[in-house]
Amino acid sequence: MCGLLGCIGNVDINLFIDALTKQSHRGPDDWSYCLVDNVVLGHRRLSIIDLSSNAKQPMIAGCGDLIGVFNGEIYNYLEIRNDLEEKGYKFKTNSDTEVLINAYHFYGEKSLEMFNGMFSFAIYNKKNNETFLARDRLGIKPLFYSKRNGKFVFSSEVKSILAICRNRKELNLRAVSSYLSYRYPILNDTFYNGIEQLPPGTYMKISPSGSFRIVQYWDLRDKVYEQDIDRGEEYYLSELKKIFNSSVKYRMISDVPIGAYLSGGVDSSAVVAEMSMMSSSPVKTFTIGFNEKGYNEFEYAKLVADKYKVDHMEIDLTAEGYFDKMSELIRFKDAPMGVPNEVALYLMSKELKNHVSVVLSGEGADEIFGGYGRIFRSSEDYEKLNRRNISKELLARLHTKYGKKKFKNQLDHFLFLYRYVGVEQKKDIFCDHINDKNFDCELDSGFRTVFNSLDCSDYLSKMMFTFERLHLPGLLQRVDVSTMAASVEARVPFVDHRLVEFAFTIPNKYKLKWNCDSSLVDSLLGHEISERYDTPKYILKKAFEGRLPSDVLYRKKVGFPVPLSRWFGSDFIRNVESRLLNGLLVDYDIFKKSRIEVLIKSVEENKNSSLSMLLWMLLNLEMFIEDF
Repeated sequence: MCGLLGCIGNVDINLFIDALTKQSHRGPDDWSYCLVDNVVLGHRRLSIIDLSSNAKQPMIAGCGDLIGVFNGEIYNYLEIRNDLEEKGYKFKTNSDTEVLINAYHFYGEKSLEMFNGMFSFAIYNKKNNETFLARDRLGIKPLFYSKRNGKFVFSSEVKSILAICRNRKELNLRAVSSYLSYRYPILNDTFYNGIEQLPPGTYMKISPSGSFRIVQYWDLRDKVYEQDIDRGEEYYLSELKKIFNSSVKYRMISDVPIGAYLSGGVDSSAVVAEMSMMSSSPVKTFTIGFNEKGYNEFEYAKLVADKYKVDHMEIDLTAEGYFDKMSELIRFKDAPMGVPNEVALYLMSKELKNHVSVVLSGEGADEIFGGYGRIFRSSEDYEKLNRRNISKELLARLHTKYGKKKFKNQLDHFLFLYRYVGVEQKKDIFCDHINDKNFDCELDSGFRTVFNSLDCSDYLSKMMFTFERLHLPGLLQRVDVSTMAASVEARVPFVDHRLVEFAFTIPNKYKLKWNCDSSLVDSLLGHEISERYDTPKYILKKAFEGRLPSDVLYRKKVGFPVPLSRWFGSDFIRNVESRLLNGLLVDYDIFKKSRIEVLIKSVEENKNSSLSMLLWMLLNLEMFIEDF
């Protein structure tokens, strides 16, 4: 796990080194750069595999023709190395970086299909002066790029690109609109005009002139169609256990101490249970929560910790510690935070760095096993909304949830459920000149491309596929930023591409499990069924029956609670009021001052959780704009 930086075109080396230094938190153990022709590659190293200086980067391999920089891990590198040795390759290190470069030398872009891991990397070919960039299938590791002023710059973090390009920083207003709706920019945007992300599952070839093309090398769609073949619950349980075991085993490969997050939920508990079965010593586990009653899950984490006799640590968080770290994390992220628990993840990472350098986390299970039950089960509301004959009771329920809203199609209904801030609510606070740009039309088009790329009529499958493609990258970015800011490598077993591919072949009835008779189904809405009569992630929970306490397996999903509403007391409200009403969001005519005043008053009077969240997001935007 490291940080990389590259530039094609003339660049001052001292400027390049300064830009690379801005990623020192990603790689505190070593750094170097290499200039060949008009290409300079730089690397910050966090030593995880092969701690020797021989494995430093940039690394020359591929019979001396290739120079590469790499961020991430190739977990199956030993198997690939054996294959390459049989083909005559000699290795000077024990690192996965040398394996990656040699694999690309022999197989070209086809090597990407061999890699099991998380990665973003760049390889310069000295023979044809071509630069090759690639990002892992699901977007675990970031890779940003920009072409401007005769330079092509790519990096693990936006701040390094800004340091090299030195252009006037222009706020991407479409990204701001996307942030309010979805908590992060979709469409591979960043918050800066002219800086984009290489999409997950793609590679890029850059010519000596700086022209480039992006190619998608991985696609999940074909796996979804296999759901039509029901192989039975026992088959799916057996395969799930086998693949998950392999995924965790791969992610325990390390030359430095490892640990795990243990939140008390099913996903992290499953990871810890699997790790404990493979480890000869107690697994180091960490959980964090707020000291307010009802805002931590220590008791559930302790059930798992006691069962597996792990070396467990609880970390208390206070409001004071939380707000002190908000701006610090925003600077690491080069973006406003998407959810309040990012600060908690960062603080936990800082603490666990005193004990381990690698941590396993449970992100990714909800997307592939149906964890967002309230939304996923609501896919059936769409059919009920379009019935001709409907009971008065169901009609009343639909009216309470949807009002008089008419949905043009499944996507329109999905976006209504999925948006964190509604279109009308955004229009109410955005200034008119921003509303005139109609960014929501562009954002909806991005969702439409993904949602309708599945050639099937199954609404739930389209929902889950869209979550995997557009929701998961935001979660993975949070994990990457929050851990790398503390020089910790996070690994995510549920995002092993083999497990993801397999999970999408499982019929949805094994993910969302009915626990009620059909007479109730017709009279209730999706969120009501999910809360009382459903078992989300059924197949995963079934796989861990007997291995995890029932209180952990089958309790209601709560996410990571943050007491925002409680914190918005009079003192804090006055601070937020002063900052927002006299800040840059208003000065730059992005948001209407009068509507922010109304929002602040509503939060102060009602302590409404959704409005508190919106106010928190606006505060994040203000802090971000002030810094950048």
